[in-house]
Amino acid sequence: MRLLIIGGTRFLGRALVEDALARGHEVTLFNRGQTNPELFPEAEKIHGDRDGGLSALEG
Repeated sequence: MRLLIIGGTRFLGRALVEDALARGHEVTLFNRGQTNPELFPEAEKIHGDRDGGLSALEG
């Protein structure tokens, strides 16, 4: 399954990402890239801000 997780590098989001990757899901993280950017090298990362342009999520 392909999953988009908003945030994903702190308390609850981090646990969700760990579980999803362990189950073999394809994970994309959308966050600001400011907290723990080195986490989850196997996940695709899209950096942005909810108040900014969201064109990276189109497609």
